[in-house]
Amino acid sequence: MKNKKGTIIFWSIFILIFSLPLLIAISEGITAENDYARITDVEYKAVVMDEPDNNGKILITERLTFDIHAADEDNPFWELWRDLPENYIDGVKVDYKVNSVKQIYPDGTEVIYEESNKLYWDDYDYVSENPYYGPGKWFHSKGPYDEDLAQYECVLFYVDGIYREEVVFEIEYEMRNAAFKYNDCSELYISLYSGESIEHLNSYKAEILFSNKDMPRPGNYDVYAYGTNANDFPVKESAKKNPGYYTFYFELDKEDLQFKPFNQFIEFDLVSYGASRHIFTNYAPDNYYTYDNVIDEVYASIDEYLAAPKRSTTAKMTVFITSAIISALIVLYALRKVSKTKEKYNFYEPEFKGEYFRDIPNDLDPNFAAALVFCKDKAPKDDSGVYSAILLSLARKKYINLIERANEDLLIHLIAKTSNPSETLSVCEKHYYNLLVRHANGDHIHMKELQERVSRDYNNTESFASSMKNAIGLIGMQEGYFQKAKYTEPKDKLNNAGATLIAIGCIVAFFANLISFETRLELAYGAFFLFGATCVASAIYLRKKAKLCILLTQRGEDEYAKWRGLYNFLNSDTLIHERTVVELPLWEKYLVYATAFGLSEKVIEAIKLRCPEATESNSIVTNNYCRSGRIHVHSRSFHSSVRTGATISSSGSSYSSHGGGGRGGGGGGGGH
Repeated sequence: MKNKKGTIIFWSIFILIFSLPLLIAISEGITAENDYARITDVEYKAVVMDEPDNNGKILITERLTFDIHAADEDNPFWELWRDLPENYIDGVKVDYKVNSVKQIYPDGTEVIYEESNKLYWDDYDYVSENPYYGPGKWFHSKGPYDEDLAQYECVLFYVDGIYREEVVFEIEYEMRNAAFKYNDCSELYISLYSGESIEHLNSYKAEILFSNKDMPRPGNYDVYAYGTNANDFPVKESAKKNPGYYTFYFELDKEDLQFKPFNQFIEFDLVSYGASRHIFTNYAPDNYYTYDNVIDEVYASIDEYLAAPKRSTTAKMTVFITSAIISALIVLYALRKVSKTKEKYNFYEPEFKGEYFRDIPNDLDPNFAAALVFCKDKAPKDDSGVYSAILLSLARKKYINLIERANEDLLIHLIAKTSNPSETLSVCEKHYYNLLVRHANGDHIHMKELQERVSRDYNNTESFASSMKNAIGLIGMQEGYFQKAKYTEPKDKLNNAGATLIAIGCIVAFFANLISFETRLELAYGAFFLFGATCVASAIYLRKKAKLCILLTQRGEDEYAKWRGLYNFLNSDTLIHERTVVELPLWEKYLVYATAFGLSEKVIEAIKLRCPEATESNSIVTNNYCRSGRIHVHSRSFHSSVRTGATISSSGSSYSSHGGGGRGGGGGGGGH
């Protein structure tokens, strides 16, 4: 019972861990599909301004196309935003000043938005009764990011009445401290776009302009563009595209704009050196390394980034090979585990090799017979049949009489003192009979009353349940079936090893894939799936071999083969279709053991077809209540009562009685 409970808890937690992220992702996906505002197209223009008191800034103009899809036509309030991530680089703060926001209509009309003095998210700030803060206004929320202080490092513009359409906005802002001056070089490093919203881009066009006087001379600069799945992409140059300026530009379409979690950015980098090392940073502010030579470090960092795909390929192959080696070792471990088990213990082969065994091998305790039959195979989910079988066996041996009542209740009449039964009781039959005597009112008790009393007689019921369980090992040792009382020891060890492999394989496969997917390792060519699959396959192998690792003696193996043959016989249609004569006592034993095996319905059907002429009034075969199968309903209830009483007792209750009650910047938008 504890093993089953532990298995249920394990798989419940396992399913919860795996299904919860999926359910959350599905929920978020449904929400995102029905209510979103996304930036889909960007036209970016940055002008480098190396002038007195400009602090190495650049002037940026962005034209942003938002695809707005409101879930509710009656609530089309939106706050659209463009992230402006502020940060400290080399001790200098990179920050922003927003100059203007305007909406561009398809006919070219421009509507200039006013600046709001308040950041807001609530619906009442939008409505016509309180139009002071918007719509038609913008707000620059300066960082650093702090949810509690409502600081978001972005520019927001508030709109109303947009249900499902595309709108275009143009924002102009200054990025201060964008250019960095060092002793032997200068660098202009711009993060043009980043974050998860980058996946929604259909096009991205960018121009970075240097005035002719600030443009480094040919051979004194290098230009790079980073990001996308390509890792880096070419930048074109033109001295004529914008008169008075030297222009670096690129255009990315949907095919170019492919991203994974580790490359969700578009960045521009220009390094000047030699005679042009300070040509565009004459007025840039000092930083921590202004008077240091850093060009070697700058190029080392660039080379490291550019080499990342090649390194990641090597790393992925290394991880895959390592995983393959470990997987092979796991397979060898499983094979060796089984081999060592066979070396450590003695396992016998039965002399009987038949599929069916038609006779009753011997008068075996029903509880023990069921344990023996299923010691190498999966037992039925409903194991309450053992109690039914013992009850039937007590009736067969004339210790009790089962009397059906009109309300489908069962009256158990204790008749041993008057019937003088000649057959002795097995261990578990004695336990059950003593339980009946304990709770009977004189010489009888109703099954419903028995169930009620057993469920409240905590301590004695726990003792009864323990006795029934321990009797299997006791009988097996006393009658020479088992080599030791813990006859399932090797089977349990192999099953535990299999369970450990399944847990390790599933955990590693899930979390390693989840984590690596966010990095350049990605899925490492399926290395973690291979590891997980190997663990599971090895576990299945161990559990399959475990079924055969039961510590039976030679006698035990012989008897097991016969009892399993009897089970196969009772579970087949042979019993019904055969025309051999079956005597009434054998039908009675068939019914008892078939009930213990969970096959009573088949035997009851066979009795009705092949033994309709039985007339002995004292036979369980002719007892209508036994033949109807309704005894199993009460047996399940009795089994539940025993489990309830034993569980309450083991949880610490001392009450015993026969009665009584007892969870670079991007952009997008949010709707209300």
